[in-house]
Amino acid sequence: MNVAAHPHHPVSLRGPSAQRPGAPALLVDLQVDDFVAALSAGLKSTTWPRFGWPATLPFDQLAPLGAPRALFQPIHRRFNLVLLDTCCALFGTPRLDPRKIESSGFVVRRWIGPDAHAGMPSPGELAHHAHWQAWQERDGEGLGWQGFASAQQFDADPEPARRPQARTGNAVVDAALAARAPQAAAETTQQLYALAPEVCDHAQRTLLFGLVPCSEAQRLQRGMAVDYSTVRAPGPDRDDFIAHLSPYLRRTGSPRALPAAGSSFDVSWLAEEDALAADAPDPGTDALLRAQFTAFIRQLAFEFGLGAETDGEALVPLLDELQLITTVRSAFEVEFRVEAAGAFLLACARVVHDAAAPGVTIPDQLAAIPPGWIERFVDAALGVLETRSAEARTLEGRYDDDQSLFAIRAFVRVRGEPGCPTRLVWSEMTPLYAVAPWHASTGAPQARIALPSLNAASLKAMTPNVAFELPPELQNLLARNSPKAMLAGKAEKGSELGLGWICSFSIPIITICAFIVLNIVLHLLEIIFHWLPFVKICLPIPRKK
Repeated sequence: MNVAAHPHHPVSLRGPSAQRPGAPALLVDLQVDDFVAALSAGLKSTTWPRFGWPATLPFDQLAPLGAPRALFQPIHRRFNLVLLDTCCALFGTPRLDPRKIESSGFVVRRWIGPDAHAGMPSPGELAHHAHWQAWQERDGEGLGWQGFASAQQFDADPEPARRPQARTGNAVVDAALAARAPQAAAETTQQLYALAPEVCDHAQRTLLFGLVPCSEAQRLQRGMAVDYSTVRAPGPDRDDFIAHLSPYLRRTGSPRALPAAGSSFDVSWLAEEDALAADAPDPGTDALLRAQFTAFIRQLAFEFGLGAETDGEALVPLLDELQLITTVRSAFEVEFRVEAAGAFLLACARVVHDAAAPGVTIPDQLAAIPPGWIERFVDAALGVLETRSAEARTLEGRYDDDQSLFAIRAFVRVRGEPGCPTRLVWSEMTPLYAVAPWHASTGAPQARIALPSLNAASLKAMTPNVAFELPPELQNLLARNSPKAMLAGKAEKGSELGLGWICSFSIPIITICAFIVLNIVLHLLEIIFHWLPFVKICLPIPRKK
């Protein structure tokens, strides 16, 4: 239990857990819109003992033991509440006078300690500052998840302006020091609210509650779309990255034959099926050799940007360290010509980006990769990916990662005696929990959308009620190409010259077309996923008279 030390009036925050009474309760999966009324009614219907909390509450609670549970989001029509009471840490634990509470709230922190997906960490691990991150902001600008440098920072007031300031006794000097001090980051807080007086009187407790946020409207712009820092260090992430590279980049023991030596690598290769995984063994047929070589060139072109006039050109010096071997036969001798591979691979990658690029003559072999080359290539490739990742930066929300674990820590600011400052009192951390992704299923009743009948009268009644404004190039694309040509991949690009159009449609007709296409796609992919029994449940409806 976390108790604020004060010689006259110590205060503590409590919850119902016998294992960790200083942690607030997390009430999960409330399925009512008016959760305040439901919470109040449930607490008033419960018999409260003279001391402590009831043995059970009429709400599902987050368990302090076992694997962390995933909390659903408001989009799932599920709500989660944090509940606690404030009391004096004296004999009998009398309730704290609500008028003594200047303000209250809670923070959501992210767990970065030892893996806890299988079970809750120990109380000592939960209390260690190095195992947590806080969602912070400075001057109204979000900073995202940031770690704690010390236990003092872990227990500091989430609002920097409320933290004790160093004072010299000279107001002018204090003001100058405050102006020069760097602006500290603030931790994002959520509000706690006092329950109605009749509820608190029934329980003989000063009860506070808050709505647990499981989604975030605020979005922060990340510096990079993907963080590759773990791939730069030795470990499983780096091993996985190397394993995903084409065998042409990983083979160190012996030369590797190139497919169709002496022929030309051109756009026709790209039309062939690319059916091989990057870690597939040496294929045994010419067709598979061609497919694997094409996959190799595609990886260089698409993943690392080679041949696209981007930062992928930085890989060319490393690729030049690889050697290509071409056998030149004459009437009297056989000569082996060796050249650097950079220019050849760059020319092949340009074919991928530009169908009009000239074909490239294929040598006989790629020589064995030099020892240590793959590690240097990975580092250079990560540099290219980091640059591309910065260009493709994304927006990050607090709960976007459904693998992260979180916990809540509540606080109250208690008014001191006359002449004494306000005291900050923290609770313990709640049990860990995850946030379910938006697509998770709750088993709740489904939304029902009635589609219109496909008879003449019904179709005639579905007049257009939405209009699309088409630019000239899109209108010309549709006007000049038949559906058959589009499906065959032979559509001609629409001209930017001409008139734009406004085309009106009926939303019910659009819905019917989408439903028909959806069913076609579902049945086509049934061959791969075997998912129809799970994603489509059809029940017969008796015909209405």
